[in-house]
Amino acid sequence: MINVTTERRYGTATVKSRVTAPSIERAMQLAGEEARLVFPVDPEAFFQPADAPEGIEKLPDPGQTDLATAS
Repeated sequence: MINVTTERRYGTATVKSRVTAPSIERAMQLAGEEARLVFPVDPEAFFQPADAPEGIEKLPDPGQTDLATAS
């Protein structure tokens, strides 16, 4: 299994996701038609254990502030 970061644009918003899949091709299929692979690929996070579940994890937006916790 491998782990890559993808991004999709929704108008002016960009959503990044971490995708785990058996191949880059499968990761891009899971991410969707408009997704793009983010380079550079992190070599330390790229390889995952063979029994890692396939799937997508939405990554937090580093520029977004949670107003409920901001003081």
